[in-house]
Amino acid sequence: MATKSPIHSEIQRLFGALDDDKTRQIDQLNPTLNELEITAAYLAGMDDIMGKERLPLAGKTAEIYEIVSRDEFPGEDEYRPG
Repeated sequence: MATKSPIHSEIQRLFGALDDDKTRQIDQLNPTLNELEITAAYLAGMDDIMGKERLPLAGKTAEIYEIVSRDEFPGEDEYRPG
């Protein structure tokens, strides 16, 4: 059984029950707790924490956001009207 990183429990706490693959991908980025918290706040729609500038996510936070939000909504090329 693989040993879980110290940040693994923080990933689960902040993003809920992500599948193992997404959790592993985030863990491999070696994010800081601050990066995880910023991404979680952004996902929760609290982007005003970034200040008046409303800076977009960048670097690891953008990568974490992409991993967590992947597969939530079908992409335009996947949408097939009924």
